[in-house]
Amino acid sequence: MDRLARTTFMLLLAGIVASCGAGEEEEVPAEVQEAVIAIGSSASDALLHTLMANLTAAMQENGAAGAIEFCSTSASGLTAEVVREVGVDMKRTSLRYRNPANAPDEQEIKALRHFQSVLSETGQLPGPLVLKAGRDEYRFYRPLTLAPPCLRCHGSAGEVDPTVQAILDERYPDDMATGYSAGDFRGVIRVSVPADRIGPT
Repeated sequence: MDRLARTTFMLLLAGIVASCGAGEEEEVPAEVQEAVIAIGSSASDALLHTLMANLTAAMQENGAAGAIEFCSTSASGLTAEVVREVGVDMKRTSLRYRNPANAPDEQEIKALRHFQSVLSETGQLPGPLVLKAGRDEYRFYRPLTLAPPCLRCHGSAGEVDPTVQAILDERYPDDMATGYSAGDFRGVIRVSVPADRIGPT
């Protein structure tokens, strides 16, 4: 093999090796996972408590229309408040999102597909998932299921309140977040935990 051919072969081989390693998640040590899960669970609990309390109040006051109004105008602001309080970034996302601002990024898509895959294979959702995201960040993913009251905004065509459907058609013409049944996997809360919050490992 002449020098040019040998050089070409080595470049091709390097490309193959690099592509094989691409997309593989870095393994997270058990003690780091435990710390990330503790922080992520606490933060996501705080977010869920805040959102559900305010959503329930909105539904009691104005029914399903109040719920969709809350989700459209208030949920993101309340999320930002909780993020400031707990000191870690959080996001709710799904493969079937309603608001394009909540569309998943590349790693969030992998996490969502992980939960879907395990659910499909076992019939049960797994527990939280921890992944490394860059040099200085870990991500905690908490799966979410659909509660029965949510069907008025996320159920099948016959279950979604007509007033809500009119609002959805106007505000979210590309909405993908309907057609669910109670208990379905809806999406995740993603909590980003800076590595310096974990401490020495």
